[in-house]
Amino acid sequence: MQILCSLIDGNKQNDIERINLDVKYLRGERDPKTLTSGKFIPANSLLILVDGENSGEVFRTPVEGYQGSTFKRLIINENISTEYLLQVINLHRKILRENKVGSAIPHLNKKLFKAIEVPIPPYNEQKRIVEAVNSAFKQLDVITESL
Repeated sequence: MQILCSLIDGNKQNDIERINLDVKYLRGERDPKTLTSGKFIPANSLLILVDGENSGEVFRTPVEGYQGSTFKRLIINENISTEYLLQVINLHRKILRENKVGSAIPHLNKKLFKAIEVPIPPYNEQKRIVEAVNSAFKQLDVITESL
């Protein structure tokens, strides 16, 4: 994983009002709040939750704004399918949640995250895998709704 992606902070900005891209806003649980300084994140960026109970959860930013304090920006190598790597991360979310570090506030175990072994099939196969997984989840949704 450490070869395929990196966890970084946005660039610090001051005196510009932007939306605070925190967990509650990204989950749609509350209206946006604004800040006048913070770590700038462009729209359509990936943020990974590194602090708290759901460490390892990934969000795509709908708008530009300032990175919430519990996030790191997830930068994925351009030579791998983003959606494929996100599926791999999602596959390991339970392990990441169960192996957090820190006592007061649990944090993503970055050492464990970086050590995840990612099988890398050819790019077109990565796309086929993502399509198959998405199709299976759609079928499961249909089954769940019919129960």
